[in-house]
Amino acid sequence: MLAFLVAFGLGVAYVLMYHGPTKGHGRNGGTAAGQGGCGGAAPVRAVASPEFAPVVATVAGGINKSKGCNAVEVSSRPAADLLGALRAGSEPVPDLWIADSSMRLQQAAAVLGDRNPYPLTGTPTAFSPLVVAAPESVAIAQKWFEKPPDWVTFLNRIDDRTLPRFTVSSTRTTEGLLGVVALTASMSAMNNDPMVAAMKTFAFRSNISDAETPAATLMSKSSGMSDPQQALNEVGAFAVTEQALWAYDHNHPGVPYVPLYPSGTLVQADYPAVLSQSASADKRTADRANEVLGALRSADGMKAVAQAGFRGPDQQPPPALSQTVRFAPPTPQQAAPSGDLSQVAKMVQAWADYKPMPFRVMILVDGSGSMNEPVKGKDGKTKADIMRESSIETTQLLGKTTEVGVRQFAVSPTQKGPWVERVPEGPLDEKLSGGASRKETVTKTLTTLAAQNGAGTPLYRTVLDAVADAQKSYDPAAFNQIFLLTDGKDEDTAFSMAKPAFLAQLQKLQNPQKPLPIFAVGYGANADMATLTDIAKATGGLAVPSTDPGDLIKAIAQILVHVRPTG
Repeated sequence: MLAFLVAFGLGVAYVLMYHGPTKGHGRNGGTAAGQGGCGGAAPVRAVASPEFAPVVATVAGGINKSKGCNAVEVSSRPAADLLGALRAGSEPVPDLWIADSSMRLQQAAAVLGDRNPYPLTGTPTAFSPLVVAAPESVAIAQKWFEKPPDWVTFLNRIDDRTLPRFTVSSTRTTEGLLGVVALTASMSAMNNDPMVAAMKTFAFRSNISDAETPAATLMSKSSGMSDPQQALNEVGAFAVTEQALWAYDHNHPGVPYVPLYPSGTLVQADYPAVLSQSASADKRTADRANEVLGALRSADGMKAVAQAGFRGPDQQPPPALSQTVRFAPPTPQQAAPSGDLSQVAKMVQAWADYKPMPFRVMILVDGSGSMNEPVKGKDGKTKADIMRESSIETTQLLGKTTEVGVRQFAVSPTQKGPWVERVPEGPLDEKLSGGASRKETVTKTLTTLAAQNGAGTPLYRTVLDAVADAQKSYDPAAFNQIFLLTDGKDEDTAFSMAKPAFLAQLQKLQNPQKPLPIFAVGYGANADMATLTDIAKATGGLAVPSTDPGDLIKAIAQILVHVRPTG
């Protein structure tokens, strides 16, 4: 016979179940009697996320007072710490766990495996959306109150130094976990290809200045400041829960931080309550847990939730604290992205495991006449059109730790040599003459490159020169590589040579102490993929075809995943 523990939110019934006794196993493998509490029964041991634990303690205190005994014990524990302790077997399993996010239940399954005592779904008890906190002055200047930014906008403002510092905390924190979930969901929504979405997420990770410091530490630092510019330079913007930011601004700091709700993606902490397997097998424990959930859903419980800055089932936001420090209106419930949450959990782990990987990339771009040939089925678009259209998104895949240079190769009346250097190699965030960053210059160069009608293709000579030059400037601390963007035909120049002779020279340039893979992208259905594949094989690289802008972005993502697996 099943007894149900029911809590209600947004008109939906959420349940925790009493499953009946499990033969041979009491709570935590022992017996519940003789340990104090009420009527000789052990108290329900409840553990809650630190920011929500005071609310749980308030309602549990009411239950204990009404019963005149210690029916419920509440302790505060970050989810990551609890999972670490359970994995090590260093403490008993809590009967009732109120985590910060349903994603933690996925992590519990991944971390604890067969020893996981909790179900994959729980009963939401309160809500707090993820926001990006920014100094009020920046939000006003960027007009973000009129048009909420998305995550790509934040990335662009990091690039142009409007936001000199940006933090998504460690995934051990609530805001760090939700930040990665939000980024993953946002990039997946904008990119159908999983590899492209993953690499854009990693590019964001590469560009942020801090991926460790908790939001609480940043708010503590900014609370002692009175100058908005100092706060921007030394603290910057950061991901944080709405409740935590409300609590900060509630104290009227010298530099107010305003909540920005990234457009297109809503991710919330939903504080799910779950019973352990052993607790759910004990009817008395299940009934007591039901009392805790019922108390949280009562009028007094909802008052305690709201007074602490959380949202209840009605999704009403905390009260505004000023004209600009205002919180969003009620929103549809969306505690986590839909779909396979286990895959999102893997991305969260990949983010946590991320290590900066410096790249040095020489980009070789075909500027010969054959690049002006139309691609079949693309409404007259040429190979060069495809390359130009995809350049902005392609450069977004490259992180801040990347050094890039651009060479264009062709032979024509106006370009006699096999290639010309369009952008000298160096860090993407470095300022060049004129004030633009190298990343901006690379993007502009690639989006405006024009193929020359009648120009020949000195492909082989360009590749050999690039390898020789890259060997001379080789950085052993970085991943050195060459991107070759071409239709793959060496023809119509004084630099042309037989393919066997070229491959022999290319092989001779290889140095095991200085690996230099060539990643080739062949444009159009007539691209000489056989030659590009031979080049890739000789250097330890990869060759992929491209017939539209989306294909090129996928190809670059495939190349980067080849170097950095995403899990």
